[in-house]
Parts: sequence; structure tokens; C-alpha cells
Amino acid sequence: MTQPQSPERPRRGWVTKHITVPGNLALACREFNSGLYYECHETLEEIWQEEEGDVRDLYKGLIQVAAAFVHITRGNGRGARRLLATGAGYLDPYAAEGALGVNVAEICAAARAALATVEGVGCDAVLADPARIPVYRFDPSGLAAEAVRWRAWGFDRAGNARTMPIQVPDEN
Repeated sequence: MTQPQSPERPRRGWVTKHITVPGNLALACREFNSGLYYECHETLEEIWQEEEGDVRDLYKGLIQVAAAFVHITRGNGRGARRLLATGAGYLDPYAAEGALGVNVAEICAAARAALATVEGVGCDAVLADPARIPVYRFDPSGLAAEAVRWRAWGFDRAGNARTMPIQVPDEN
């Protein structure tokens, strides 16, 4: 017996985009701090998907905190709690010394505080008080040494950022 053929879905095309890790980190910070949490998540995913080294979990933690705030803005406490907890967990190993110029300790502490608020009084309380929302900061001043230390994707052996081609879905 043959399987019925399902209609083929139109395939999405791909295009090449050129990015730098510092450019994406700076953009992600601006997006998060402007309340563009989904966009921040997407910007960070561009480097997370390429990174194979130890800082992959740093990016994952930042992505999960951003995604948690997407859930918070939608009133989805369950999703927010899960992502805030796991995001902070991914960031914990980087909190003491920081990584790649990102204010990891502050973001981690703010994510845990937001988690406590969501658990205690709900999503609306987080959004009602801007002090309860983490601030993403990126300081590129020591980035070259950090890139070498972490052997991060998108940098040469001396820690200089390289423009990297990535494949992204064609939005047209």
C-alpha cells in the first residue's frame, strides 16, 4: 500500500546576511532595552546558532531571558517562569567574571527578581515597574581579550571581530 502524498508546502528561501558578534550584541541590547524582546531574541539567535564553543550557553541564557519577557508581555506566567529560571541558570556560570562585555551578573540577578515577582504577583507587576526589567548592557572595550579567552565564533585568533556570513530565511 502506498502512502498518500501530502501537498508540498512552499519552501522558504534563504539569503546570506553578514553580521558581526559585537554588532549583534549591541543591537540585541538596544532591542531588549526598547521592549523589543522578540527581536532581541532573534538577533541573539543569529550568533547562538553559529557558536559551538563555551559561550554558546551565554547566548542561550540571554535569549531565554528575552523570550521570557515576550511571555511576560503576553501575560503567560507559566512560560515566563520557565524561561526566567532556565535563562538565569544558563547565565550563572558567566555571572562572576562576565563574558564578552555583557553585564551578565546584573541580567542574571534581574531575571531572578523578575521570576520572584511573576511567581508572587504575576506578569503585570513586572511590566508596571520598569525597575523590575533587566537592562542589557554591552561594553566592547575588553572584547578582543574575551573573544580569545572564550575562543568565540566570529573573531580571529587575535580577538578581532570578523564580518561573518550567515544564512537566514528570506522574508520576501
